[in-house]
Amino acid sequence: MLRATSVSKSFGGLVAVDDVTFEIGDEEIVGLIGPNGAGKTTLFNAITGVHPPTEGTIVLDETELTGSKPHEIARAGVARTFQTARTFDEATVIENVAIGAVFGTGDSKARAETRAYELLEFIGLDEQAHDPVGELNIADRKLLELARALATEPAFVLVDEIGSGLTPTELETLTETLERIRSEHGISVFWIEHIVDAIMGATDRIIVLNQGAKIADGTPAEVQSDKQVAEAYLGGVEV
Repeated sequence: MLRATSVSKSFGGLVAVDDVTFEIGDEEIVGLIGPNGAGKTTLFNAITGVHPPTEGTIVLDETELTGSKPHEIARAGVARTFQTARTFDEATVIENVAIGAVFGTGDSKARAETRAYELLEFIGLDEQAHDPVGELNIADRKLLELARALATEPAFVLVDEIGSGLTPTELETLTETLERIRSEHGISVFWIEHIVDAIMGATDRIIVLNQGAKIADGTPAEVQSDKQVAEAYLGGVEV
C-alpha cells in the first residue's frame, strides 16, 4: 500500500499541491489527471523525494518515506519515469537498464545485464539492446526509461506522461505493457496521462487534481460522470 495523507507542497506563496490524501493498493493501476498546472508532476516529485512535501506524510506499507532522499525512496520500492526521458545517451540500451538493476538491487554487473536483457525482451527493445541510446526515437526512449525503472524491482512505478508523442499503435502497445507490468510482475502503476481515452480505458481508478487539490477519486466511469471533473477538466479544458 502506498498511502499519502494530507500532502501539501508550497513554493514560496504558491501552493502547488494542497492537502491531498489517497491510497494505492497492491497490483492497482491508478491514473492521475487534471488540467495543466494542477500539481500532478509536483505530487510525483513529493512522493519520490525530488521536492519533499511541505506538509503531510507518505508511507509505503509500514515504511515512512516522507523526507527521505530520492535514492532511498527508490530502493524502498518506488520507481518513476519522467515527462522527458532522462537517459544516458552515450551508453547502450542494455547498459542504461543494467544501471537501474545495479542501483536498485546491488546486483553484480553480470546479473544486472542478464536482468536488463530480460526486461528489454519484456518491453520490446531486445533487438536494440546494444545500440547507443542516442539512436532511439522518442517512443523507444520512454520504453527504455520504463524498463530501467522496472530494473530496480519496485513495488510501485510512477509513470509521468509516457503516452505523449506516441502514435495510436504505440499508445495501444504501451497500455498493454502497463497491464502486463501489473499482471506479470505484480507491480502497481500510478500513471499521469493527458490522453484521456487511454487512461480511461486502462486504469482501475482515477484521481483528479485541480489547482493542487484532489477533486475526485473513483472508477473511470465515476470520474467521467462527475460534474466537478467535467467543469475542471473533461469539459474542454486542454491539458
